[in-house]
Amino acid sequence: MILYGKKYFFMKLSRETLGWKNRGDWLDCNGRKIFVVRLGNGPIKLLCLHAFPTSSFDYSRMIPHFSSQFELILFDFLGYGFSDKPQKYPYSLLEFADIAEFVAEYFHLKEINILAHDIGDSVALDLLTRSHVNISKLMLLNGSVWSIPFTDWSMLIPQKLTLNRGIGPWLSYLRLFNKSALKRFFDKVFYVTLAPDEIDAFWSLISYNDGPLNYHLLLQYMRERWMYQDVWLNTLKSHRAKLGAVWGMSDPVATPEVLDVVTGYRPDILSTCLQNTGHYPHWERPVESAKAINSFFVD
Repeated sequence: MILYGKKYFFMKLSRETLGWKNRGDWLDCNGRKIFVVRLGNGPIKLLCLHAFPTSSFDYSRMIPHFSSQFELILFDFLGYGFSDKPQKYPYSLLEFADIAEFVAEYFHLKEINILAHDIGDSVALDLLTRSHVNISKLMLLNGSVWSIPFTDWSMLIPQKLTLNRGIGPWLSYLRLFNKSALKRFFDKVFYVTLAPDEIDAFWSLISYNDGPLNYHLLLQYMRERWMYQDVWLNTLKSHRAKLGAVWGMSDPVATPEVLDVVTGYRPDILSTCLQNTGHYPHWERPVESAKAINSFFVD
């Protein structure tokens, strides 16, 4: 069901996504509402950072398989999921790191472990660079912490057009990033074909509070990643945090070559490589992903 109005354009939340919303609450961060879910009461504090263009809901399928030793803290970045989505706003990975620090401070986290995916990987690396929070362990899921250009023109051309400062706003205004476009994107980055109800769930969160109108603004994170990736990876190289990875090896975005680059900086990385798995290993292979994550953080 699509609801149209003067301002909002979104799908009705499914039972699954409404249930996720009901598990969380909102924190006020500099006058903006940030959606946060806190689960479990174990001694290991695990801060989860999500992907573009989705939300903390990405982790929901894996949560039943997590160890009881965890206290999970998940939140939606500004502009994503159930968090505020201000328009004409300079969205930034650096501000997302500010928000992660705010969430950690709010919950009195003195020493934390981070599970990160996609843009969350870049945010996590920026947190390492700042050294404001004590990060003891970091696990990366597929994320382009080193930029390898798309070889697939059907992915490269939309990316270039959306990043264009003249064309990008019009693409968002005309709603060219819609559910059909999301499905085409997911068909590329998932190894498995998602069911219609899965597409609906992801789209309902993206489109919540007219999120697609900001699509070109959210994508600007790529410029920051290109700018800071050398600094971030050099910090990773020297940081004391234990490093792990769960990597879908059939990902056309954060390819196995990206994991090779990270391994070159940190040969001590503990990697779990999942064959026949795409960009969202925790959604496609939740049991295997959770097993590797439990082993890394708990053992």
